Amino acid sequence: MMTEKNKKNKGTVLVVDDDRDVLRITAWRLSEDGYDVTPCGKAADALTALQNMKCDVVVTDIVMPEMTGIELLEKIHETTPDMPVILMTGYVDFEKAVNAVKFKAFDFLIKPYTPEQIVFSVEKAIKYRRLIDREKEYKAMLEELNQELDTLLSERTMGLMALTIADKVRNPSTVIGWICKRIMEHDKISDSLRSNLNDILSESRKLETIVNDFEELNKSKHSVFVYDDLNEVIRLLVPILDKEAGMKNVAVDLQLSSSPLRINMQRHFMAMAIRHILRNSIDATPQGGTVRVTTSEANDRVVVTISDTGQGIPEDSMNKIFEPFYSTKSHRFGMGLPLVKQIISEHLGEISVESVIGKGSTFTITLPVRWLKSTP
Repeated sequence: MMTEKNKKNKGTVLVVDDDRDVLRITAWRLSEDGYDVTPCGKAADALTALQNMKCDVVVTDIVMPEMTGIELLEKIHETTPDMPVILMTGYVDFEKAVNAVKFKAFDFLIKPYTPEQIVFSVEKAIKYRRLIDREKEYKAMLEELNQELDTLLSERTMGLMALTIADKVRNPSTVIGWICKRIMEHDKISDSLRSNLNDILSESRKLETIVNDFEELNKSKHSVFVYDDLNEVIRLLVPILDKEAGMKNVAVDLQLSSSPLRINMQRHFMAMAIRHILRNSIDATPQGGTVRVTTSEANDRVVVTISDTGQGIPEDSMNKIFEPFYSTKSHRFGMGLPLVKQIISEHLGEISVESVIGKGSTFTITLPVRWLKSTP
């Protein structure tokens, strides 16, 4: 009589044997011991069954027509290398034993075997499979924890960099800008020199802006979240960037949603993030090009896309552009996009980029409409 313990499913076993009597007896014995058993008379049928079931262990005869147990073992391990396969045979020879080892059979049983032997072998295989599955779960958990740790360390590094950059970069940048202005006061300088000085002065101002942004971001934990209209934040940025866009004859096309997009945000920092992307897009767009900004709302998420018609981002740089100090341009410090990513992350949002060489890039920001820090 079966006990309640035996009725509990201990695991799923696929039994393969062309001998109907052996197949029936083996399947019955394992079923009596609490296993969910699927019997198959052919190796080909077993492969089909494996595609449609969750199996823990395969028990197969070696000598079968059309496809041997060794061949079945090899095919199973092509797709499921961790599947424990127990081989059975009534004809023992050295070659079979060698092949069983070569193709990593879990166990090797010689017919006639006792009921205790088959049950013991399957129990060992089930325990092995459970350990393999648990190892994979722990490995996935460890990788996730490592990613979280990397994120925390990265955020901590960004905070320390904010202080370091402000201290080490601000003064030299200010001095460089001051010197450029003094030289440009002289009438007797060439047009090419004046143009170069203007470029230096422009980059110096951009650097000072990033330094200021990092200083403010380092204090962002004390900043207040407010429930505000993201469309309005974007509209107010356009006049600020008009001069930079106008110098390159780049059009900034706003296609904002007709309804206000009220989200929970630190308004100043959200404006900072979008401003950095817009500046990058304007800078990447050639004369006469267009930078397009669109906003929309769906499923309690707000989506902002910023597209340009520039040269695009090289494929090998796509996964690096949000890393601190990485830039596709040698004269840039590579701090703008890491800053943007941190701001978006602090708003529980996500940022991604798609790019086609010669056609341009599209940055997509996704933000939640409501979350725990919402104000009534």
